[in-house]
Amino acid sequence: MTGSGRVTLRNEVLGLLAGLAVVVSFSASADATERCRKAKDVAGVEKSLPVLQEKVDLGEPIRIVALGSSSVEGTPDMPREQLFASVMERELARQMLTPVEVVNKGKGGETIPKMVDRIERDVLNLKPDLVVWQLGVNDVLQMDGVDGAIARMEAALETFRKAKLPVVLVDLQLSPLVDRDRDAPIMQAAITEAGKKLGVMHFHRQAIMKRLIETDEAKPSDLVQADGLHMTQLAHFCTGKLLAEQIAGSSVSKPVAISATRIPVR
Repeated sequence: MTGSGRVTLRNEVLGLLAGLAVVVSFSASADATERCRKAKDVAGVEKSLPVLQEKVDLGEPIRIVALGSSSVEGTPDMPREQLFASVMERELARQMLTPVEVVNKGKGGETIPKMVDRIERDVLNLKPDLVVWQLGVNDVLQMDGVDGAIARMEAALETFRKAKLPVVLVDLQLSPLVDRDRDAPIMQAAITEAGKKLGVMHFHRQAIMKRLIETDEAKPSDLVQADGLHMTQLAHFCTGKLLAEQIAGSSVSKPVAISATRIPVR
């Protein structure tokens, strides 16, 4: 075989492999989407977000700040594009047919008080249209008692209300380290109550992960990394996808109830 023949054959093989990779990637994504859909009914209730609706109507870009800890910032072995904030950004742009920018303001290991201390700089100064606030996990793990953290959360939500800035609260993840801490149910209940009392949206991350396990769509190891705390690619994918659906469904004048979804495997 001539040199040019070998090059042609090599290019054809590479082309076939690239095509196969696309098919495999598409199939994996389709499978993950279907699994996530099985848990959609526990994701949370949609609430009207007229600010986003106006942006969609005008075709203007939407800016969202994702505030949180390592679930937002990511971990060393998790590519940034696989984080739930990145998945949410892509899904929202696709569903709302307008440019969407998600500014990642996650800092691993941070508690609610530390996040609140940087709200002026990392949230309000950026003038977002929406805040997605993932919170509570490190307060449960690092503190003996979470009453102080809950008080800071409530004060921050009042700050957002006065600024007319809508918020989505993302609650605790399902994980062995979190589940066995006695403060976990207290924090979870406080996030739920804050959502009801102050009328902010609440995304039920923990309930989604539980549903995926209960329905045999995923095993605990499919959703939680070996460290017993951080989410896997599948858990990030389902969180981002279902959160995007909740936000997109809320960007209409009339609130609608949310449906059902399930989780991807890493």
